[in-house]
Amino acid sequence: MRAGRKVVGSEDVNVADTIAELLVARGITHAFGIVGGGNATLFDALYRRLTLVCVHHEQAAAMAATYYYRVCGKLAPVVVTSGAGSANAITGVMAAYMDSIPLLVLSGNEKLAHIDGRTRILGLQGFDSSAVASHFTKHSDRLRNPEYAELVIETAIRVALEHRQGPVWVDIPKDIQNATV
Repeated sequence: MRAGRKVVGSEDVNVADTIAELLVARGITHAFGIVGGGNATLFDALYRRLTLVCVHHEQAAAMAATYYYRVCGKLAPVVVTSGAGSANAITGVMAAYMDSIPLLVLSGNEKLAHIDGRTRILGLQGFDSSAVASHFTKHSDRLRNPEYAELVIETAIRVALEHRQGPVWVDIPKDIQNATV
């Protein structure tokens, strides 16, 4: 771990660090994705704790996590940003859904205040990725309250791995990623 970074057990732990620590505690060692404005805090927290494999396209992240599960039998998060970053992951996530492969997709998004479902674009570049993902995942959720971060992630992991396995999607707005718990 790099010097000067806060971790669980210290003061003012943010949601992103809490999620990263939870994944480590669950035995997750790898994640696949691309950093962007909507997921930068989460990406940084995962980078400090997991082997984070950066790919050139979000579809590749989902497919890499799918094949990682096929080869290693371990769940690896797919980490994508808001807007087109989330949309680009859809093909890979759909393939996992059709093949019953568990994936944990963690998408960043615009601040929660911009997510009201009544506009075409949420904030600068976001869209309601959790609503779209609900059509091709076993479970889709948006983290709206920092206090429920562990529950939301634990639920998603459980649903992904229980019979019949498949992908799950958790959308985490950037202000929630930065919120302290």
